Amino acid sequence: MLSWHYRSRYETLISYSNHAFYEAGLLTIPDMTIHHNDKPGIEVQKPEEGIQNAQQLLHNSISFHYLPTSVYEARSNTNEARYIACMVRELLLQNIPDSIGIVAFSQEQQGVIEDAINQLAETDKAFDEALEKAMNRKDEGQFTGLFIKNLENVQGDERDIIIMSVCYGHDEHHKMLMNFGPINRKGGEKRLNVLFSRAKKHMAIVSSIKHQHITNDYNEGAAYFKRFLHYAEMVSTGNMRQARHILDSLVTKEPAGALASTDKPAGETRHSRTTIAQIKQALETSGYIVDEMIGQSSFKCTLGIKKNAGDAHYSLGLLVDDEGHYNNDNLVEQYYQRPAVLRAFGWKLMQVFAKDWLEDRPRVLSAILQQLSDTGEATAQPAATTAGDTTPSQPRATLLLSPDGRQFWEIKQEGHRLLLRFGKTGARGQAEVKTLESPAQAILQCEELIAARLANGYTPPAAGDNPDNNNP
Repeated sequence: MLSWHYRSRYETLISYSNHAFYEAGLLTIPDMTIHHNDKPGIEVQKPEEGIQNAQQLLHNSISFHYLPTSVYEARSNTNEARYIACMVRELLLQNIPDSIGIVAFSQEQQGVIEDAINQLAETDKAFDEALEKAMNRKDEGQFTGLFIKNLENVQGDERDIIIMSVCYGHDEHHKMLMNFGPINRKGGEKRLNVLFSRAKKHMAIVSSIKHQHITNDYNEGAAYFKRFLHYAEMVSTGNMRQARHILDSLVTKEPAGALASTDKPAGETRHSRTTIAQIKQALETSGYIVDEMIGQSSFKCTLGIKKNAGDAHYSLGLLVDDEGHYNNDNLVEQYYQRPAVLRAFGWKLMQVFAKDWLEDRPRVLSAILQQLSDTGEATAQPAATTAGDTTPSQPRATLLLSPDGRQFWEIKQEGHRLLLRFGKTGARGQAEVKTLESPAQAILQCEELIAARLANGYTPPAAGDNPDNNNP
């Protein structure tokens, strides 16, 4: 099984599937976005509130939109459909750059959502034009148009934004049947796994019920559905402690990536733990707020530093050589891939080694504080890779070889352009040029492509090797 997950730009989008269906075995990327700031719940009284709540969708990785008075009848939910239509219209009229997918839990609800959107388009020419453009959208030659699908035919699709219509709820007499269609049938949890992992940036759950309304949790599919609704609501309101508890309750065995022990001497890991505690204390004494072990899988950022309690992002991340560092035998992953992936996902990052801290604490602390005083964008430049080197450096040309050494892959970043070359080792290979909107985006794309190759087993050539005989 693949060990890395790159699709989701926020870890919260994949964490439920990771814990519920993969025993937390996937390595997911820790979020530099801080989700545990308290936020009010989104309670919807009328469908037209979708216009104002569209911003809530864009400001959260997961947003839970609760419609307490909506009625489920004839296997559909009209108010949920109308609410989604209003939200989609607002998003498209704002000309957002993100692609959109809408998924209903039943074929009937899919049809009701299509009707609600089309009815709005018939009375709003600007929306009709924006909708037509969105539904025929292509990015780099690949179809990424707005789709409306149901639980049973969404497999293989992914979009920046996924809007989910739960549909099920109470009838006009305030009674609710525990009939959740394909979810209740054997293998229903697999359908949920597909649905829960479609979003790349944002997921909005539009629901007329909350988790406590589901009482047939003896059914496996219903039980996973119930806990997902609870998890989504907790993330939406910033209650990450409760969200973490839900994730932990899903894992039935020790995660494959768990780091339970180390072959290194006990003193070495003890020094690392002491170093982490001392760095945290020193930074807190300097007025910063420090969180430990950021991440919802076994891949953690050791320390996340923020300047103010209400900050939306960590200002700096520190990777310290803890037990996980010494328990990882993959040196390329440990020293290159993990830092590169964090930077590609927006982190401003430093690596700090216990040995450096113990030998010269003032110098290391000064280097960390220097990075924190730099107000540049986190994604604009890679941070220093050692405590003693605080000078940001531009990405350099990177050459990698396939696991069997027969194929090479090379990337260079020049301003807002990426130059790629790949092919059989010893041959000239094929060339490709990608043009991005800015150098910062080119750096981000470069790091993502490198991280993806490393995840597929590519490694740097050994010292002295020259895989390209035609271009020394």
